[in-house]
Amino acid sequence: MDDIELRETEIQEGWRDNVFFINGKPLYEYFQEWTDFYKPEQLALCWSEKVDYKGDTRFVRYCLSLEHANVPILMCPDDMDFSCTVIVAEVIKTDKTVTWNRIGSVLRTNWKSEDEQRSGVLMVEKYSDEDWERFGDTFVNANVYSPEYRKYASENWDDELFRRRMNHTFPYYQEDKNINWFSKCSFVFEREKYEKLVESCYS
Repeated sequence: MDDIELRETEIQEGWRDNVFFINGKPLYEYFQEWTDFYKPEQLALCWSEKVDYKGDTRFVRYCLSLEHANVPILMCPDDMDFSCTVIVAEVIKTDKTVTWNRIGSVLRTNWKSEDEQRSGVLMVEKYSDEDWERFGDTFVNANVYSPEYRKYASENWDDELFRRRMNHTFPYYQEDKNINWFSKCSFVFEREKYEKLVESCYS
């Protein structure tokens, strides 16, 4: 069984952050052995309320709750909003274990900003009965440039962003064609300890 923990570490001069350590070794050192695509020691933990928007925090916590999914673990510290570099782990849970089966970086090749913009409250295909009651007489036939929609998105950005993450970002991350899988090994953790680590990030 592998061991995982978070340690506050000096990433660069003047910048300290929580870093994944696996079996006593920083995760970025594994990355350096596996790929030279970027400088992984400069990435930030996205299991945190330090991300820019509450909608993104909700999105990450949703991913962490799943039994099998590609889950964001690290992101670009300059943006902290999933618009730049994102690292995901394919997480598989059993009653006793949590496995990081693969680790990879999200590719932007197939990402379309227009599709993301339309995947929030304008995506009526995903509406619940409650959504139809709230929005059925408003901007359901509008586009991303309509004043009604833009006013709603501005005043309710966390909800709009969470909808976009669920309707567009999450399914995008689950497709292999959108991930550059680079890990050369997998890690298996004790589930109880792993779940406590997750919760510690939000306490």
